[in-house]
Amino acid sequence: MAWHKSILDRLTDTGLFAQVALVGGKVRATIDDTRFLDIHFDPRTRSYLYALIDLTLPYAGDKRLFGWDDYPHEGVEAFRLIASYPHHFQSRSAKGDWIFEESPMRGDLPSEVSVVLRTLREHLG
Repeated sequence: MAWHKSILDRLTDTGLFAQVALVGGKVRATIDDTRFLDIHFDPRTRSYLYALIDLTLPYAGDKRLFGWDDYPHEGVEAFRLIASYPHHFQSRSAKGDWIFEESPMRGDLPSEVSVVLRTLREHLG
């Protein structure tokens, strides 16, 4: 079974999303007109990204509010000091700067989707 099938079903079953679909190579779970959860996964490398996107954010380009991934962000020296490097959680400060923190995520979608959904529920209130 393709990696996305179980994730599509799991996200649909939560009732949190207006729509859940495969868009290109990612799963997109739409919350409303401006917010959605994107999940990217490469089964060959186990590289991943889980991100809450908010199109109303005032920042040019990257509209992620928070998320987890394993992208190494080369050139950001402080980033290498994170114990879980390259795995990390990133969120926006009040000024819009990125804050990088340790992450338990490692690209194990079936178990990690629970963490993503719990964090999303907390954020949505």
